[in-house]
Amino acid sequence: MSSTVFASRMQKIIVINLFTAFFILFSQNSHSQEKFPTGELTVKTQDTSYDFDIELALDDSHRQYGLMFRTNLPEMNGMLFIYEEKKRISMWMKNTFIPLDILFIDDDGKIIRIAKLQQPRSLSLIRSGGEAKAVLELNGGLTDKLNIAVGDEIIYPTFGNMKK
Repeated sequence: MSSTVFASRMQKIIVINLFTAFFILFSQNSHSQEKFPTGELTVKTQDTSYDFDIELALDDSHRQYGLMFRTNLPEMNGMLFIYEEKKRISMWMKNTFIPLDILFIDDDGKIIRIAKLQQPRSLSLIRSGGEAKAVLELNGGLTDKLNIAVGDEIIYPTFGNMKK
């Protein structure tokens, strides 16, 4: 093969690889820039209450992406996934780059399960362990740091407990 033909083939391979890399980078950034509605909620523990700024995943398209492709999450921020009906819920960490604590919440706002420090990019299913109305994702390790436990309450309009 002549050096001209070889150089031409190499240029095509480089262009294809650059295009592929650009496509992957662009698609990941577009997912991470997904716009979610925002709000605030309070986690009420036995000892104190903590206020969080949250993003809301209210429909299937938002729930599908959640916190995927994020490289950081401010400490007192999270994402609340709200479902139309109480049901058994499974989550996973595919394309999630930061460790998370995942809190499963019943329809009264009580935390029914906490899956702590979930491994980034894992395909293992994280199950609610019972019927849940919502899921709150927080930075991994934060539930231990703030002593948030099963039985604590999430104060948010969805749960009808705003007057507490």
